[in-house]
Amino acid sequence: MDQNRRIGAYVLITFGIVWAICGVGMLGLGITASSGTAYTTMAALCMLAPAAAAIVMQRAVDKASWAGLGLRLRGTHWGILAITVVVGMSIVPLSLWVSYILAQAFPSAGFGEVALTTDHLLSSINAISEDVLGKPLPTPQLEKLASIPPSLVLLGSTLGAVAAAFTVNLPFMLGEELGWRGYLWQRTQHWSGLRRIAFTGTVWGLWHAPLILVGHNYPGYPAQGVVMMTLLCLVLGVLFDWTRTRSGSIWSSCILHGIINGSAGAFMLFAKDGHPLFGSVAGVAGILSMLLIAAVLVGTDATYRQRLLHGGAPMAPQAPWTTTISNS
Repeated sequence: MDQNRRIGAYVLITFGIVWAICGVGMLGLGITASSGTAYTTMAALCMLAPAAAAIVMQRAVDKASWAGLGLRLRGTHWGILAITVVVGMSIVPLSLWVSYILAQAFPSAGFGEVALTTDHLLSSINAISEDVLGKPLPTPQLEKLASIPPSLVLLGSTLGAVAAAFTVNLPFMLGEELGWRGYLWQRTQHWSGLRRIAFTGTVWGLWHAPLILVGHNYPGYPAQGVVMMTLLCLVLGVLFDWTRTRSGSIWSSCILHGIINGSAGAFMLFAKDGHPLFGSVAGVAGILSMLLIAAVLVGTDATYRQRLLHGGAPMAPQAPWTTTISNS
């Protein structure tokens, strides 16, 4: 089987598994994004689909070794992983800043209200509590939260997301990354980075379609949500392709994925009344913040910048600053 057929078969298997899971969940059980545990279970099963398809293709069809999926810890560039953690931690604060700037510039565009204040934090927490528990938080708990500076709450939430990315979230992130930055990256590593990002980002975005259609991320905007998610994945694809290429394994992309998923809720603590397509981490505000981060990564890493335009053999992991200096 040639490379293109392998890639096509992988995509078909992955999409087939997800649509089967969501078909049973949506049509058979009536699950939507507001179905609580039932939806969480369905989404978790979907997250394992890319890994299942990768294992089938790598081991049963291609009869290739596990090494091709980027699972080896040996050879991983830990400095790149450390930078990746910083990248992941910067997304929510930067998204809040971008949303605030855009809200000031375009008050009626749907970017909502952003404020790093105690009153805003307590109001958001009460709203979330009423939505989840059906009642506001007790006064003693609110008083304790009021004594903590909002900036520390944001930092603590982000650090908590980092801890979760290295622990409880890791198996589920591996469920996706074993496919996108494992099997697909392996089969497209000879492509230029731009071509790989365009292809993988589109596949990754459209893979979310069944969950978006039942209200995930963009409630009330299913069709527009699929388009927005695809745009988001294309931009995120730069960050993920950079860390996968530079670290030499999928572990850094797993950690980045875990931090992003785990910290997105922190955005809601300091932003409210934003349109899901605009004033959210998965909307325009988040996409623009990630574009800024991608521009910094590409602009400071000369060797990776070359790989965006040209394909070639796999790169030996190196620190970006080392490569940049040597090419300047």
